[in-house]
Amino acid sequence: MKLKVPSIAVLLIAVVVQVALANKASIYGIKPDIVIVALYALSITAGTGQGLLYGCIGGLLLDCLSGGMLGLFLSGYAIAGYIAGRIGKRLFNIGETANFGGILLLSVTQGVYTAAILSTLMDGYSFFGGLFRFALPQALYSALAGTAILWLFKKPVARRVPWLGKLRPRRRARLFR
Repeated sequence: MKLKVPSIAVLLIAVVVQVALANKASIYGIKPDIVIVALYALSITAGTGQGLLYGCIGGLLLDCLSGGMLGLFLSGYAIAGYIAGRIGKRLFNIGETANFGGILLLSVTQGVYTAAILSTLMDGYSFFGGLFRFALPQALYSALAGTAILWLFKKPVARRVPWLGKLRPRRRARLFR
């Protein structure tokens, strides 16, 4: 399984944008998760194994730059990358509705995982409080922002799909020959 340098560069750029500029787009303390958008775009086109690796790399970079609990983002993003790879291999669709749903699903999954880990490890951290105050609004914000971002990069993302070249277009039946 080879990781591609441009994909790693996309993750690195997404992490830097997330850490440096996400506060500027904050609404009531809720920031869009640019890394989950990049992870979604890379993983749906790469499959489960590479999606897992992309999630590990993105999560490790976020762990290193965020100053939070080491391993929290790594494990959460690894799960999200695996799920995105699984979804992409089965149900690949580059439409806006599919992108919104996929990013929302990944962001909710990562948010629920983070809230569960924090409520387990930190005294006084409420699972449902973290879920409803941070995870769900951030998932919705990330899905809206991510759908707009992926709409701008629709053709480059679609070109990365290796298995679409193997499919042959269906021939339409002619009524009159």
